Amino acid sequence: MRTVGDAVQDVFGRFDVRQAVEDVAELAVFDRYQASDGIRSAAEHVAARAERAGLSGVRILEFPADGARRWWSFRAPLSWTPVRAAIDDVVRYPEQPFTLAAGSAATPPGGVIVPVAPLAAAGEGVLAVHDDPGTPVPAAISRAADAGAFGLVTDRLPGPGRVELPAGSRLVAFGVTPGQAAELLRRGRVRVEVETHRRAAMPVVTGLLPGAGPEEVLLSAHLCHPRPSVNDNASGAAALLGVARALAGGRGRRGVRFVWGPEFTGMAAYLHDVAGRPPVAAVNVDMAGQDQRRCGGPLIVERSPDHLPGFVNALTEHVVAALPQAARSYSGAVACDTWAWRATPFVGASDHSLLVDASIGCPTVSLGHWPDRFNHSAADTLDKLDPAELRRTATVAGAVAAVLAGLAGERAELESIAVGWGAERLLDCRQRSPALLRHRTAVALSALDGLTGLRGPGPDDGSRAWLTGLAEHMAAQTDDGSHVRPAAPAEHAAVLTPAGAGRPAGGGRALSRTWEGPFNLRGLAEASGLAGRAWLERQAARDRARSYALMLALAHGVDGRRDRAAVAAYARCAAELPVPEEFAHEFLAVLVEAGWAKEG
Repeated sequence: MRTVGDAVQDVFGRFDVRQAVEDVAELAVFDRYQASDGIRSAAEHVAARAERAGLSGVRILEFPADGARRWWSFRAPLSWTPVRAAIDDVVRYPEQPFTLAAGSAATPPGGVIVPVAPLAAAGEGVLAVHDDPGTPVPAAISRAADAGAFGLVTDRLPGPGRVELPAGSRLVAFGVTPGQAAELLRRGRVRVEVETHRRAAMPVVTGLLPGAGPEEVLLSAHLCHPRPSVNDNASGAAALLGVARALAGGRGRRGVRFVWGPEFTGMAAYLHDVAGRPPVAAVNVDMAGQDQRRCGGPLIVERSPDHLPGFVNALTEHVVAALPQAARSYSGAVACDTWAWRATPFVGASDHSLLVDASIGCPTVSLGHWPDRFNHSAADTLDKLDPAELRRTATVAGAVAAVLAGLAGERAELESIAVGWGAERLLDCRQRSPALLRHRTAVALSALDGLTGLRGPGPDDGSRAWLTGLAEHMAAQTDDGSHVRPAAPAEHAAVLTPAGAGRPAGGGRALSRTWEGPFNLRGLAEASGLAGRAWLERQAARDRARSYALMLALAHGVDGRRDRAAVAAYARCAAELPVPEEFAHEFLAVLVEAGWAKEG
């Protein structure tokens, strides 16, 4: 059988860079709102290219876009296709991408003439200009709506940046440059015209490279976002088309399923209505082609969360390290290149968040880039795409899928990869807490569990005992000299998922999840009372990314055995971030108050 390195070289060599860049450019001309004419056109392009690439059973699935249909707690988007919009001769859509806010209300034909005023002076029928740097955009939207304003113009986002209105909003809204905002204030009265329609459904594209059995590996990329959104996520959609072309003709023990759709809602609809059995493992590709120097961030391998078997993490990081390098060190002894990558803990800000939830249980890594100074703005254009980076990211996704499908990788090689990765995770615990070492021991051993789930049990060559022995040696080196025994092989799973009879982990009242399907922060906000919703909004305003990561880690820690303290301890190790006691207590209280968890 081919080695993992062979799979990397094969996908890298067969990836058609020119065609992939062409796909990105063609997708970038469409305004790909989640249920719109633009995303339908993009879906048709992807479906045609997927069939040409050799996928079988290619379909464009259509789902209702009425804002009422739910898949678990995920609400269907409202159909919304922008046609044209203008504010005098200052702001014009579609000539200026990203200017019209997603979900903007329409005006009567011919438009209306309205007064313009700063947000602080907004009143009934006024077009409010958000020029206060101390007020976040969501708060400005709420303030304008509460004041009865006709609409809102904001220059608080770069580019102009993406502005999204709540579903069913009556506001007309635009994202503009500071110069445009100043000109509108100077004029005092302007004509505003917005034409939209609500006839489009929500499309999801799927196709399959068949395998010998019914199990599937999943490759996903979201198709949505306003024009041009080259890297987020035309690049991810094009990367998967390139992977399909590179893998075509191979037949492993598992099929490779491809899914393109609107972020979160498209994946929810697919998993709920179509998928049947969950995939055995998955790779999500989001923001695949950034020029690292211009955009500002490395390739990110976001790991599957710690409550799932970790082999897919070990494999993906090994594959990234095996990518062809363009140069060597001065003596030639070491391969090197000028691009960078990092592995990070799970966050869950893309479609992989649904797959990894305990209700689905699919180990999933996500490939992307961060930071990106042009993200969610009109400046995310084709000149920010690096074809070589697109090729690298696609190669990682394709080679990982090939190994998971059984097209490459002997078991002994894969076990060595799992052991090496587990050892690195343990060695990273040096001079850190005994609790983290115990947690990481379970994570390291879970990589071997994941391999067993994918390839079946292998001969006992001492790998598990070797990792446990390494953990015991490190425990003996703790600062206080204490010999903290890490989880033994039979116990390690209970560290990550403490199940079975006995007292709750932590000794308090155990928390059990009662929400349906994958965790969904927006769904939680809808289910919460006024106080809970206000608390969630405050955390998002303070530090959206960090609070989101902590909330998902806490939610994953709710398993019917841990009490609040144990949930917080799990989240601290899994997210690799401090978890303030007050934050954990208040978030878990929101879960209980909303009926999404029960205690005791």
